[in-house]
Amino acid sequence: MKILMLSSLYPPFLGGISVYVQSLCRELSRRGHQVVVGTLGRRDLPESEDDGGIKVIRQEGLFQKIPFLFKDPTRKWHPPARDPVISNKLANIIEQEKPDIIHTHSWILYSMLPLRNKFNVPLVHTIHDYGLFCPKRMAIKEDVICNRPSLRSCISCMSRSYGLLRVVPAYYGIRANRNKLKSVDKFIAVSDFVRKIHEECLAMIGKKIITIPNFSNPFIDNRQEQIEALPEDFLLYVGWLMPHKGVGVLIEAYRKLNTPVKLVIIGIEHPDYHYHAEGNILVLKNVPYYSVMQAMSRCRFAIFPSIWPEPFGLVVTEAMSQGKAVIATNTGGFTDIIKDGKTGILVPPDDSGKLAEAISYLLRRPEEVSRMGRGGYDRFMKNYTPGVVVSRILDLYQSLV
Repeated sequence: MKILMLSSLYPPFLGGISVYVQSLCRELSRRGHQVVVGTLGRRDLPESEDDGGIKVIRQEGLFQKIPFLFKDPTRKWHPPARDPVISNKLANIIEQEKPDIIHTHSWILYSMLPLRNKFNVPLVHTIHDYGLFCPKRMAIKEDVICNRPSLRSCISCMSRSYGLLRVVPAYYGIRANRNKLKSVDKFIAVSDFVRKIHEECLAMIGKKIITIPNFSNPFIDNRQEQIEALPEDFLLYVGWLMPHKGVGVLIEAYRKLNTPVKLVIIGIEHPDYHYHAEGNILVLKNVPYYSVMQAMSRCRFAIFPSIWPEPFGLVVTEAMSQGKAVIATNTGGFTDIIKDGKTGILVPPDDSGKLAEAISYLLRRPEEVSRMGRGGYDRFMKNYTPGVVVSRILDLYQSLV
């Protein structure tokens, strides 16, 4: 089968979606399928390259050439509207590559939708976040889940961070494309939480949504260079260094504890937010994936204190793949993955007191940490390995082709 995978970002761009899409492409290729990736480019990257047998085609669109649209010039994502330049380039790729199926991720879908009448190729879209109805892609306003955004609420929620000139076009771009979503053959929600909130907010696509979780590949390449900065005994956070990920809440909770066990924070840096090492807190920024997995394998347990409803939580399954207990918030996709008291502990979001209590509980009970780690590993092997998840995706492809 020939698969055209479309994603706004793809490595070397960092981030959960880009890393996951690359992993999915490699797993499909390993199973004998031909995979072509269409993604956004950057002037310092080649337009076409081979990524271990995967053909990667990068293209710079119209919006990527408008500098004020992007706070981070290294991550010029696709906007929530059709990019005519990208649409034309995607049409050329489809004509040349003649794929059996097209699988999109994130807002590059909006440049693909206008091509559906021209090309009779089945279209699958994975819903990794809430961008099909929320311009901020987070479905949260003032720490409360928001699944019925209006222009007024979006302006009050986003204008301070994004500016009015970005909020209004983003809002109307999503609204204008809502009915076009009907042309997608199947939507994959990465968790039951994501599926349910989209069924509520986008009723017209409800029957087309199925839940297939993301997967993690637990392989660690021991040939790679070890992270010298890691202490002997530490707790671990991995994720974006941004407030909605609960980094500030975690630091506040850790300060309430009297423990020699260090806290290691590994994350992707954001231009607007800065966290620095202090005392027993070590902050490592923009480290490669193999280094993240090394840290996962060596930590005592992992902590993911997100304030927003995480759509899935790939880092949780990565920790579970290493036999680690986890502490996370009881919201979003975390509730799909973590069994409270069996594979980890769930706490309320944005509550440093409850988070500190959970950390203290596991620090005092190493036998519980081991028991939860074993339970998490078993759950990972049953639900979140490439063998389990990719087989389900291929079954979906076959049913549509």
